[in-house]
Amino acid sequence: MSGKKQFLRVKGACMTVTLCVILLNLSCATPPYAASEAREVPEDFFGIAPFQQDLVPRDFEMMDELGVVWQRRTCRWSSLEPLQGEWNFRGWDAYVRGSKEAGNKLLAILGYDTAWLHGKEDAPRKITPEELPHYLNFVETVVSRYKGEIDAYEIWNEPNMMSWKGPEEDFFAMTRAAAQKIRELDPDAIIVGGSFWRVPAGFMKKMFESGALDYVDAISFHPYALNPGGSVKLYDKLAKILEACHFSGEIWVTEVGYPTSGWYPTRVREKNFPRDIVKTLAGLATRRIRVLMWYELKDSYNRGEAPSRFNSEYYFGISYLDHSLKNGYYAWALCGRNLAGAEYLPELPLRLDLPKRTVSLCFRGSGNKNTLILWNEWGMDVKVRVTLPGAGQTVYDISTGEGSPLGDEAELRITGVPLFITWISETPLPGVAKIK
Repeated sequence: MSGKKQFLRVKGACMTVTLCVILLNLSCATPPYAASEAREVPEDFFGIAPFQQDLVPRDFEMMDELGVVWQRRTCRWSSLEPLQGEWNFRGWDAYVRGSKEAGNKLLAILGYDTAWLHGKEDAPRKITPEELPHYLNFVETVVSRYKGEIDAYEIWNEPNMMSWKGPEEDFFAMTRAAAQKIRELDPDAIIVGGSFWRVPAGFMKKMFESGALDYVDAISFHPYALNPGGSVKLYDKLAKILEACHFSGEIWVTEVGYPTSGWYPTRVREKNFPRDIVKTLAGLATRRIRVLMWYELKDSYNRGEAPSRFNSEYYFGISYLDHSLKNGYYAWALCGRNLAGAEYLPELPLRLDLPKRTVSLCFRGSGNKNTLILWNEWGMDVKVRVTLPGAGQTVYDISTGEGSPLGDEAELRITGVPLFITWISETPLPGVAKIK
């Protein structure tokens, strides 16, 4: 689960203003969406981080419709071992069994402490060196039980936020010890470290210097930004830091998303949700990210039933609690179904006289199916001629998922809302020319 919930406990206008300034400073300058290097988007690229612990058949059906392969859930120590030595795996056994039957891969967060560890009613979110053996016993118990069933483990969540309240050095020691334990018990499991909220450069560098990340296969982060361009920019910042630290492993996005209501400055109006979903998923798909997980599948309440419009945590879903769909569901499905397993081709489409802020992202998928996504970052209208050799040329309404046929040459208007186009061609040489 996301550490963002902790923000709701911080009161006062000062914190809100400070957070807004930080986000604006890091998000307002939009980088090029189109990466300069080609890449193969993995078949199992997309995932969901569903908050609800009890998934029903319709949840699995929706994830299949969206093209989701991975799930990310918190394996919460306080729930599994509420009293020392008394374990309760009934809920997690059912969850793992149902997810594997649905064909999903699982990332489990080895999450947090438990009240009995500290002799207090509430767990303070820290593991001291004296308490570390108990945490490692929790890690060993979980990993041994689900060896071969849970595909990847993430150690803690958003430690640079309010999910960790102990000394940094204790967190570094815990991460290293937990990673070593997982490696010993399940050599085939993927070990994911970091789980950073945004990109805390200083904190990350200290983790590397401490040796905390010596045993991990991947670094994970959560690029929450004011807009999709800000999320892409955060990835570029992270990639530079990891290069400087000589990290050669994978990069995972284990949370990204936008609330459609509430006080978070990252909120987006539901009518604009499809726009931001496509820009975020497509922009990050051009980067060298191994897995991208969306937070999250469902809102906490049905439409109009949330007890507060202030709490953004209620509104991160791409559907409502009763599975009625938000505006944005079909946009997500278009990306999930067409970008996973495709090759990103930075040299395409051929551009002629297009304004600099007109974004054009081209992907070549299996079966000679190609995808072209177009929009203008300034939101202005640009009239273009699109040439798409081949057959089956279709442009989609990203709000409804409905497609309309195009010819091999068509005149279109590019705005701030992405055009999502697919077609079949053995040699995809699409061109986009501005009509003067």
